[in-house]
Amino acid sequence: MRSWPRPSTTAAGSPPWLPTPPRASPPSHTSPSSGRPLRYDATAVICDGVEIREIPLTDLGLWFTHIDTIGDGIVLATARCEPVGIDGGGQTRSAFYAGDGIKQLMTDAQGNIWTSYFDESNYWSTNPDGTRSYGFMIGLARWDNDGGPPWMAPSHTPGVVWCDCYALNVGRDLVHACPYTDFPLIEIDADGVRSVTPNPVTRCSGLAVSGSELTFLDQHRASGGFRWEIRRARRQGRAVTETEREHLLLPDDRHPTGWARGKIGRDGTLWLHEDGDPRRWYRYEVDT
Repeated sequence: MRSWPRPSTTAAGSPPWLPTPPRASPPSHTSPSSGRPLRYDATAVICDGVEIREIPLTDLGLWFTHIDTIGDGIVLATARCEPVGIDGGGQTRSAFYAGDGIKQLMTDAQGNIWTSYFDESNYWSTNPDGTRSYGFMIGLARWDNDGGPPWMAPSHTPGVVWCDCYALNVGRDLVHACPYTDFPLIEIDADGVRSVTPNPVTRCSGLAVSGSELTFLDQHRASGGFRWEIRRARRQGRAVTETEREHLLLPDDRHPTGWARGKIGRDGTLWLHEDGDPRRWYRYEVDT
């Protein structure tokens, strides 16, 4: 079994583009009297080692569930909305349509915004004649920070069904993804998909990558509770081979009481939190 160090109340670490969840949240989605969305204020807390920086967010109208840093500011999104870019002073810089069914939002070191999607994802774009073209089962997309035309995972990728992007790792140089239904390990660079490797580790919902060493998070119910399990593997040539498994315990050898959420993969680091406790993050490092 493996226990982790005591967690931080925010997702802290280096490099500075690691995820930083908001410290304040709205009390409710809608006003009980009018049924309209509530406006609320919040604070985004960005931690980089011992340095802590706060960005005030005012008059927000949506319950944002995805956040990451970008430049000196942040980008926010929900499963169905326009991602909103906010600068270091708390002012909205841009907003653009990124489709419906967003599962995860992460930025990279080059300032791109990556969005993965659930199986009900869809996206529309405007044609020159004013009509719309629709796409479904997007799986994964990459945007520039102003929402220009995106790169989208090609639906014709051999051996891949972009039904639901279960695991995503946005590293400094490469991006890796494991989509449902067969969970192949897909490697992506600035030019697009560069390799697809069959993967015997299914049900993976989190991913850390350090060279040829891979760490997959597998979580399931067990004995009336929840079990988080790390499945270690190694990539060699055109094959992924599972090497070992270990159960994860929280600080004080506590078993998790819910599903792992967040599941932010950054190269050899995997961030996550317990369901219902989004302000307390845990960090798993690939031990090579």
